[in-house]
Amino acid sequence: MSHDGVTGALDLLATDGLSIIGTVGFFVPAAILVALVVGAVVRDRRISAREKAAEADRPAAEREAIPAPPRAD
Repeated sequence: MSHDGVTGALDLLATDGLSIIGTVGFFVPAAILVALVVGAVVRDRRISAREKAAEADRPAAEREAIPAPPRAD
């Protein structure tokens, strides 16, 4: 039995479907988890930056506030 005519492309086709399913079953949930963590960190930083900007604008808004007009009784 000689295997002289077998090429590298046929070796690739010899893998079973379970190895592909196992690989996808590991890396896809891992990628989803990483994406969720990155999304949560980005969201948290945006919220904290928005809060800091609102806090910095508060004294200026109070300083520039229009006072209530006097009552015309």
